[in-house]
This record gives sequence, C-alpha cells and structure tokens, in this order.
Amino acid sequence: ADVEQVVSELFGQGFEGCVTQGCDEESFDHAVKLAGHHAQIYTSIGCHPKAAWFYNAKYEAKMLACMQACGKKMVAWGEFGLDYSHPGFGPDAGNRRRQREVFARQLKLAIKHGLPLVIHSREAEADTLRMLRHFVPANWKVHMHSFRGSLDFMQALLREWQQTYIGMPGILTMADGHAQELVRQCPLERMLLETDAPYLPVQGHWLSHPGLIPEVTEKVALMKGLDR
Repeated sequence: ADVEQVVSELFGQGFEGCVTQGCDEESFDHAVKLAGHHAQIYTSIGCHPKAAWFYNAKYEAKMLACMQACGKKMVAWGEFGLDYSHPGFGPDAGNRRRQREVFARQLKLAIKHGLPLVIHSREAEADTLRMLRHFVPANWKVHMHSFRGSLDFMQALLREWQQTYIGMPGILTMADGHAQELVRQCPLERMLLETDAPYLPVQGHWLSHPGLIPEVTEKVALMKGLDR
C-alpha cells in the first residue's frame, strides 16, 4: 500500500508523527524503509528479548547499519529488555541468562550513541531494575514500552530515573482494571500514550494504529477527571 495514502486515510489531519519499531531481523528493513518514505515516520531499532538467542556480531552489525541508514530518523533504541513471561522458556535459566547478556550489550550501545531507551519488561521486574541501575544514568530518557508491570515497579522507575515515561497503550480503553489503575496512579506528565499497533487493541476498532491516539487520550482524561 502507498504509505502517504495510508497515513492520510487512517491518521487524519492532526497527525504530527509516529515511531515504528524494528525489533528483530524480519522487521529491521521494513522500519528503515517506512522512516525513509515518509517525513513524519521515525524509527527505533533494537533486539526484542524474545529474539535474544539470535543475537550475535552479525545481528548487531545489522542494527548499527540500520542506525546509520536512518540517521536522525532513528530516535531511540528498542524495543529491548527482558521477558520471562513464556510458560515454557520463561523459567529457563539459560534463556534468562542470554536475555540479560543481550540486554546489557544493548544498554551499552544505546548509551554510547546517545539514544533514548525503549524498554520491554515482562515478569522480569527485579532483573530489569537491577540492570537499569547498573547501566543507565539517572537523567537518561527511558520509555517503558506498553507497561504492564506492578505499581511498585512503576513507582521505582519514576523515582529513580527522572526522565522515565510510562507507556500507556490502547488496551487501557478496554475493560482492563490493571491498565486503568496504572493510569490513575501515574502522574500525567510522566505518561507516554501509545497504541503498540497493531498488536494491542483499542476499544471499538478492529485495527489498532497511531491515528487512534486521540481516543486513548480521551479515555485517560476521563479517568483523570480532566477536561477533554
């Protein structure tokens, strides 16, 4: 499909920009291509924790080549992090160790290149906090992508990194009590509203996309008791 046409039809006249992610070998080239074909589409590149087993020198070189190809259109590193949620692989010590190795390597790379972090953390709160504390300066920009963690985890992140922003995805528009409680507890100025399109839904839509952010915003305003 023509990128200009899709953006115009789906995202509307108020569209100012979005970030598309390349987080595995299958999505790197697509992300770079999209960022290169539309002035308002930016990208972030990283290795998703579920792809950690494939990370090697060639994989890393590909990410760095994508960064060079995108130039200033690459605005962050990620998503990357730790994910212990898989019922089979999640508890495996070897899997967790490999994820931590790849997470550490990417934290060093992202900070070396001065890029904000887009962090994925699922059922790995203790290790995520421990590694962020070890590698990430307190003033670094951090986006906790599509946050589904505990309130204690969120509060620690907000307290220890003054430029951490909690990603509140479109799922908060659904009947999801935990997502809505996170919204109620998170300071408005420390939220980053997102869709995680096309993976997470927005109430009343069969296809999630960045053009639905106004609906996510309206739901947050309603929960916060703000004027819409």
